[in-house]
Amino acid sequence: MKVVIDTNCLISCIGKRSTFRNVFDAFLEQRYNLCVSTEILLEYEEKFTEFWGEEVTHNLLGVILTADNATLHDIFYFFHLIQGDVDDNKFADTYLSANADILVSNDKKVVALNKLKFPPIRVMTLADFSALLSA
Repeated sequence: MKVVIDTNCLISCIGKRSTFRNVFDAFLEQRYNLCVSTEILLEYEEKFTEFWGEEVTHNLLGVILTADNATLHDIFYFFHLIQGDVDDNKFADTYLSANADILVSNDKKVVALNKLKFPPIRVMTLADFSALLSA
């Protein structure tokens, strides 16, 4: 299963005591393929550094970049599907570029992509994705 995870959702599942820790653990256990783009990695780096500092960020990005179940995707076409918070388009564009199965986000504008007929995008909240992995 190929998955794109919004930055805030990834941050929410990394902590050892997080309710959603099973999502990060499932990544570490290679139960899904994490799809990223350069733009997503840069945002991960920025936000991780804000939360945990440079050393932890370096370690987390190292885990992601060296994992066999993480793939880097180049974005050649920008769909501009999300209005109002255009910065979140990187997640939808990576989803489409990677031909991913699920985009995980709690952002209402991203979740609204479920209503699109074309291109079809399957967005799940972090809670729903966590439950899927626990089933």
